[in-house]
Amino acid sequence: MKRSNEAFWWSLFSAGGVMAALFMPAFIVLTGLVLPFTTGGDADLDYERAHQVVTWWPVRIVLFVVVFLSLFHCAHRIRHILMDLGLRAVSTVVAALCYSGAAAGTIAALFVLGTL
Repeated sequence: MKRSNEAFWWSLFSAGGVMAALFMPAFIVLTGLVLPFTTGGDADLDYERAHQVVTWWPVRIVLFVVVFLSLFHCAHRIRHILMDLGLRAVSTVVAALCYSGAAAGTIAALFVLGTL
């Protein structure tokens, strides 16, 4: 029987979907509604409060995990959409492009969160 690493990618897909469904609406509400309306519209104060929150290490870890899993969720979904559209002949290339793009985004997120 041929061994497959598909279960690994499906687990990242599932975890990314759960994280995106749970945390993305909360992030949107907090950064789009709560933060701007609680500071009275002062842009400098908005930036300072957001920067204080993001520089706290537990928030950085949560942001990294959510971005990491969401990117791999997206990569897996795009890969399977392309397979359904008829690109099964180049499935290895499509998988490499999708997952390497997600890995590059993860590294970029790690860099950005590390330099705050």
